[in-house]
Amino acid sequence: MTVRHAEEPQAQILAELERLARSGELAGHGTELMARFDELARRFLDHGELFIPEDPMKGKDRERLLEADTYALLFWRMFDRTPASALPDFSVKVRRILAERVLKKVGKDVIFHNDVFILMGTNIELGDGVFVNRGVTLDDRGPIVVGDYTMISAGAILTTHGHELDDFSVPLPYCGRTMAPITIGSNTVIGFRSVIMPGVTIGDRAVVAANSVVTKDVPDRWVVGGVPATKIKELVPRSDA
Repeated sequence: MTVRHAEEPQAQILAELERLARSGELAGHGTELMARFDELARRFLDHGELFIPEDPMKGKDRERLLEADTYALLFWRMFDRTPASALPDFSVKVRRILAERVLKKVGKDVIFHNDVFILMGTNIELGDGVFVNRGVTLDDRGPIVVGDYTMISAGAILTTHGHELDDFSVPLPYCGRTMAPITIGSNTVIGFRSVIMPGVTIGDRAVVAANSVVTKDVPDRWVVGGVPATKIKELVPRSDA
């Protein structure tokens, strides 16, 4: 389904909400407003109606969303707010089906747990057997490529964009964005709540420890940790392997 531009219904609801909030009358109209919110969601689900604003931070987010399968992307986000998303086997299969529509490339047996935030999906390539745990953020303004059987632990953030800082003629958020790709090899572990910064390449069989911030490339088999992440040790195969 193609997403259709629909600014007016949202604008009307927002104007009414603002009026009621400012006048102190919100308590008497909460049920009515919630019903109108639900109607917005139904119109999107049934007809693909959605308003996508311009990006004030000069990042071309609107253009990227219009190029993406925005309906499938937002359907995925909505599904993760339903009771059915708590059904382990079923929800994994639902997300896998949607990932094939949303992402640029998806390998076999990829697993997504709940509440994974994907910005657009069109710049994400995942190999076979990739495991993406709950609450992961995949900010794919720039490319994100992940090799086979890599695990991305809960709460990890992969961000491919930063902000320009040197245009003093405008407020800082409006200076513009910079993009750089993230590449992660095969059989690698991205630890709990770690952050992978733009432009980083992580090799095969590497490990990023929990709560680390990775700002530089990580070679094959390195274990890194800390803020910023530095080498802890190098993995070696078992002697009996």
